[in-house]
Amino acid sequence: MNEIIKAEHLEKVFGDQKAVDNLSFTVHRGETLGLLGPNGAGKTTTIKMLIGLIKPTRGGAIIGGYDVQENPIEVKELFGISPQELSFDHHLSLIEDLYFYVRLYGLSRKEAKERVKETLKWARLENHAEKIGYQLSGGMQRRLLMARAMVTDPPILFLDEPTTGLDPQARHALWDYILDLKERGKTIILTTHYLEEAEMLCDRVIIIDYGKKIAEGTPDELKHILKVENIVTIKPRNSISQRVIEEIKEFTGVEDAIWHDSSLKIYLKDEYVLELIISLILTDAGILEMDIKRASLEDVFLHLTGKELRE
Repeated sequence: MNEIIKAEHLEKVFGDQKAVDNLSFTVHRGETLGLLGPNGAGKTTTIKMLIGLIKPTRGGAIIGGYDVQENPIEVKELFGISPQELSFDHHLSLIEDLYFYVRLYGLSRKEAKERVKETLKWARLENHAEKIGYQLSGGMQRRLLMARAMVTDPPILFLDEPTTGLDPQARHALWDYILDLKERGKTIILTTHYLEEAEMLCDRVIIIDYGKKIAEGTPDELKHILKVENIVTIKPRNSISQRVIEEIKEFTGVEDAIWHDSSLKIYLKDEYVLELIISLILTDAGILEMDIKRASLEDVFLHLTGKELRE
């Protein structure tokens, strides 16, 4: 795969706050890269620097062979963006909104009308073409933003929190549209704080917290950071003593044990030790609930940061 996006030592400082801290990465043609992190981690600021909306304090980016700061017009012709914020004109219908958007990119009237018609059909919004954006449901609004991003058929798409604010059903429906874009060979940078979303849609994930990259890899590669196959979560009847937690950590077959949110998370390399762990906790504190699951990106984030993903 050919490199199409390269960010080098991106940094952005607002006053005394460093929103993005020395962030470097590359994206290959046709790849979907996820920037995963909580709200306030620096994901949107990174996107804004990549599209030339704000100037980096330090560092820079190359998109399609063009420097973002030195060749902003050439760069803007290569991408479409679905922003996190809803932004619709109160007077333009969907068909007018998309038509004027396409015309800004220099397409003829005939080409623009045809492109808008095809895009509305793709987004399943053709029956709402005469409505304005604010009259649509939340899921339809997100589909309209996606339609606006791809109506010019750019090779690169920036999807900034594309499913934020949606209920689970609408979120899963929007995933189908993103998967279709992947099948069309689009290069996508997707920001999200939904771990399941990153695991489902992204070829590669960069975990960001407080503006810094703390891990990078495919979802499977990131899971291997844990060096475990299964995560056991035990909610005790009474508090587990620190002595017992430390003893569990020393067991052969246990990678780590973390007390979090009134439960003990145990990272298992080998399941054979589970019976001994259960016996020890039953004696020390009793057990109210127990759950065993395969390692996920959520477990990786908790392992790397010591905390759950902030909303």
